[in-house]
Amino acid sequence: MYEEIRIYNVKTVYTYIEVKYTSEIKEISRSKIDYRIVEIAQSSPSTEVEATVILNVPPSEDVLKSLENVKVERVFNFMQTIKIRGKAKDVLSIASKDFVTYIMLDEIIVKNEEWI
Repeated sequence: MYEEIRIYNVKTVYTYIEVKYTSEIKEISRSKIDYRIVEIAQSSPSTEVEATVILNVPPSEDVLKSLENVKVERVFNFMQTIKIRGKAKDVLSIASKDFVTYIMLDEIIVKNEEWI
């Protein structure tokens, strides 16, 4: 399903991330996502990460349901913020949602077997 991620500059004003899937191409403004998540998604898209998502709307049921392929860990209504956990490529794709203001990396999750 996942093919590639390319980073390129557009007239040196905005930097975009182009995420290609088999049926669609999404352009995500790089200003909406932590550069470390982009780097992780480039090098190892299946790496699991935990991130904080800052919203521009209150985290309603509809908003939470639209976050497919990631697990919602905590919801902070008063700050319009949620904590999510999922694969780096899935977290990257959430940046294309209109209600997302910024996605910040909290942790990189590594299983112990991977280190052995």
